[in-house]
Amino acid sequence: MNKLLKQQYISLDSNLYRDYIPSNINVNENLTQSEKKILEDTLYLQGFMISTIGLLYLLPESVTKWDPEQANGDNLGQKWKDNISDGPVIDEDEFTINYIGHPVSGAIYYAMARNDGFDPFESFMFSLVMSSFIWECGYEAFAEIPSIQDLISTPVVGALMGEYMYYLEQELDKNSGMIWGSRSLGNVSYFFLNPMGRMAESLSSWLNIEVTMRFETYQEGTNRRQEYYNVTLNKPYQFTNYNYGVIVNLEF
Repeated sequence: MNKLLKQQYISLDSNLYRDYIPSNINVNENLTQSEKKILEDTLYLQGFMISTIGLLYLLPESVTKWDPEQANGDNLGQKWKDNISDGPVIDEDEFTINYIGHPVSGAIYYAMARNDGFDPFESFMFSLVMSSFIWECGYEAFAEIPSIQDLISTPVVGALMGEYMYYLEQELDKNSGMIWGSRSLGNVSYFFLNPMGRMAESLSSWLNIEVTMRFETYQEGTNRRQEYYNVTLNKPYQFTNYNYGVIVNLEF
């Protein structure tokens, strides 16, 4: 990539010998192990969320309370904008969905972050982003107006449930991963105490994908105005406009 850019942006002034070299940041090299893990798990979580939207779309309106006209797939962008601007509102979902189902989802997000090495506050913020922004004001907002109950109960009650789930998992670790002397019961409990984290680990081992990501800046090809910039100090040319890009490499 850098070689191609160097060839493209050859100096316009033969007296100046230095070409523009793109600056880039290798994201992987600047993240802690916990940050790398939560980013990977978040990627798998998005697949799970999108699959859940598809499943909910197949359920009857009496369960989801989704307006069929809202969820029919036509002009989704405008529907999302309208739903966001009209909300949030108090929804009419069943008690079990609002105060059990949604908090359980928040607890799953929270437990994932906790097991990836984050503290309670950081895990709460992760659950808040996943539940309120990515789900409620993201995917689900294509089908319905965001719900006040869900925006509150999912991250708040979910964090309390998630911390207790994390505590139980630590207790299970102290007991060598066994319940009543059974490792099978222990493994089942491990799964339910951190379901998305366990599924992400399984997918990561099965797919065996190494993801490398970096941000890169480079000048516009149509605007190569250069300045004579202290060449004696071996500094690069300065350009007035830059493009920004993200390069993601997947290695199997």
